[in-house]
Amino acid sequence: MSCFPQSTAKFSRKIGTGPQSPQSYTQGHAELIGAISNQLCVALRITLRILRACADFSGNFAVLCGKQDSTNFASAMKERFLKYIADNRLFAEGEKTLIAASAGVDSTVLCHLFRQCGLPFAIAHCNFKLRGEASDGDEIFIKKLAEGFGVPFHLAHFDTEKYAAENKQSIQLAARNLRYRFFEKTRQAAGYQYIATAHHLDDSIETMLFNFAKGCGIRGLRGILPKNGRIVRPLLFATKKEISAFAKKEGIAFREDASNLADKYSRNKIRQHIIPVFEKINPAFQSNAGGTLERLKEVEALYFHAVNSIKEGILSVESDIAEQLGNFKIDNKKLLASPAPSSVLYEILSPFGFNNSQVRQMLKSIGTQPGSVFSSASHRLLVDRSFLILQKKEKAGGVKQIHPNDRKAETENGILILKKTGKKAAAFSPDPNTAQLDFDKLEWPLILRHWREGDIFQPLGMGGRHKKLQDYFTDEKMSRFQKEKTLVLESGGKICWIVGKRIDERFKIAESTRHCLVVEFLPTTFAKKKND
Repeated sequence: MSCFPQSTAKFSRKIGTGPQSPQSYTQGHAELIGAISNQLCVALRITLRILRACADFSGNFAVLCGKQDSTNFASAMKERFLKYIADNRLFAEGEKTLIAASAGVDSTVLCHLFRQCGLPFAIAHCNFKLRGEASDGDEIFIKKLAEGFGVPFHLAHFDTEKYAAENKQSIQLAARNLRYRFFEKTRQAAGYQYIATAHHLDDSIETMLFNFAKGCGIRGLRGILPKNGRIVRPLLFATKKEISAFAKKEGIAFREDASNLADKYSRNKIRQHIIPVFEKINPAFQSNAGGTLERLKEVEALYFHAVNSIKEGILSVESDIAEQLGNFKIDNKKLLASPAPSSVLYEILSPFGFNNSQVRQMLKSIGTQPGSVFSSASHRLLVDRSFLILQKKEKAGGVKQIHPNDRKAETENGILILKKTGKKAAAFSPDPNTAQLDFDKLEWPLILRHWREGDIFQPLGMGGRHKKLQDYFTDEKMSRFQKEKTLVLESGGKICWIVGKRIDERFKIAESTRHCLVVEFLPTTFAKKKND
């Protein structure tokens, strides 16, 4: 169908196909031009209506066209701000927020929005002493802003370069660690519920692209979260252009940081060189990318729901505390039968410092290289025949002396509780973590230590025959990690108890026994749970 059906028919009749006089031709041509102009005006009005309707939905029309009056624009911005806070449950009514303010346009606008919306807040600022007079100028500006609003102001000065050198960190990482430590310390001391940062949609998109360039999983692709513990980000709904436009229309003063334009930072390269290329390909890149980030957050939620369901079926763990400490086993067969073994294993082990490359090697070792050990900074993982066994690294155990009056002995692996009783008062216990020894046969002090190669004992019930501990461990089918953690209680150079396993025949309760020493071993996880 033609866009202008009536006019086209009229033009055909006017111009015709046969010879015409110059006057009639000129008149017809003029009418044609006039008709087209009228139709273009109609089309333009329709287009503008469509744009306005889209603007009502997206909230971006005022920034793109600059036609909306400042009152309506400011009102719309505040409505979107409050809606975003409510939709994402960033904080409840009356809860007080500490705003991390740098003096730039984003954090300054955030302060003004809190003020205009009547939300309780305080302001915190860090002077990192990196830009000389400019850093001091930022401090003065933010302090005056807080004074003008009549809100509490918290300030910290840092020698960032010295801290970075001492801790072998980049300036950016050092500044980040310093400021978040200061913000959290201030939040707790002053009783604020949350810390608000001024990250916006552009920042979230840059984060996604930066992580994608480095290589990441689903967690890295969903951008910046609106809420992460006590950190909230109420401006993630808005673009940088919208924030700047709000500042301009509201007459909000702020300070520029020249370092935001420096190409030496990766994020600045993405902001200044990569994103403009995407915007040339698709002018709606930012709004579309924002929608993609929202969908990826939902995908992430589904992903971790699936991982946690699989995790419950393949983990063997003694307690919640043991799981938190990273002391548990993973069933090899069930892991390999899961839909995505590599992803599942990575999500289980990454909190304990293992990387994706190690995870792939672990999977290759199952069934082919039993006994392989992988290490992170805090944990070790043993590839056993049926399980992957994860254990927290422990400090090298020393030798502890236990004297007759001692009631407790603490080690990295747990606590020994000692109690002297009469023979009749000592009730038999089948618990392997409880030993009952003939007190009068013991030579003091007792020695508590880790087992050593060459250790021997006389296992209870074997008629006094000696056995190497190594052979005993093999018979018990103990893993390498279990052996390493095993403690022995020694008396006069003789092992009287393999802690948590078996006592020695020579120290058992006999008819002639008069006094009994009851020793109870509380493994680390149980002892921690009992103390909590």
